[in-house]
Amino acid sequence: MPPHTLFDGATEIRAAGLSLNLLCQQYADENLRHLVESGALVQCLFLDPEGDAIKAREQEEGYRPGFLSALNDLNIQILQQRVRQRLPESARDRLQIAVYDETIRFNITIIDGSTAVVQPYLHAARGIEAPTFLLRNDGGAGLFATFEQTFTWLWGKGTLQ
Repeated sequence: MPPHTLFDGATEIRAAGLSLNLLCQQYADENLRHLVESGALVQCLFLDPEGDAIKAREQEEGYRPGFLSALNDLNIQILQQRVRQRLPESARDRLQIAVYDETIRFNITIIDGSTAVVQPYLHAARGIEAPTFLLRNDGGAGLFATFEQTFTWLWGKGTLQ
């Protein structure tokens, strides 16, 4: 499912993970600005580039120290400089960027409280090599609700940027 199918017309996007490439690298900055200008709330929660958890993930994936941190810094800067700073002042608070320092287990992207894209972080595997799950909210206490609760917990641990 291409990113524009997931995100175009969304009113709320909540994303937590390592570097959020689905939103930051695969979805056009202009489209993201348009969503926020149109009233969408976008919450982006990155693994802290300065934290201990990202250092552990770099080691687990076999990267040199600082490799994943640099990618996260880049994606955070893209959102801050190419998206948020170019928004009208009245819309900037609807693009929220935060970092957290917890062991990374999943990349979670929730769109409009109805659809979620979830990827586990597997031992010694890049995120792109892990299976991707597309979940629909059926209103029950299933997987969607579990990952929504996980996002909420992580967001509460985050520090706004």
